[in-house]
Amino acid sequence: MGLFGTPEPTSARFDALMEQLADLKTEIAELRGERDASSRLLNVEKQYATTKRELTDLQITFDREKEKHAREIRETEHMVGLQRKRGEFETEAAEREARLAVREENLQAQQDRFDEHVKFIEERFEQQFKTLEKLTGQILKRMPTTTQMLTVGASKNGSDD
Repeated sequence: MGLFGTPEPTSARFDALMEQLADLKTEIAELRGERDASSRLLNVEKQYATTKRELTDLQITFDREKEKHAREIRETEHMVGLQRKRGEFETEAAEREARLAVREENLQAQQDRFDEHVKFIEERFEQQFKTLEKLTGQILKRMPTTTQMLTVGASKNGSDD
């Protein structure tokens, strides 16, 4: 017997115990491996959840930036459209102003021609009037003077004598 009342191991029994001990060591190693694998799996799951959350956050950020970019493009296109309309309006306004300026110039030229024509007619009328006045004066100088007597009133016998 052994020191504490345990029988001394025999070689067959000792071998069996050693075999059991080896099996236990293997089982412990497997359990430790499973535990390590479980802890690694938990870490991987945590990393997956974190990565998935980051991916979702990045997708949200990407969508926001995409919408912001699309809004900027729409605003730019709107501004370009407004500029185009303003350019067209300015072109039309300049065209109208040019036509109006030409009309005003033509009207002024026509007014000047009319004024010159009226002035010419007035001068011509004055010349003809002076000539007619002179001619009438000469006719009156050359015409003999006569004296006539007129009786005003009705005659006593009712005739027009």
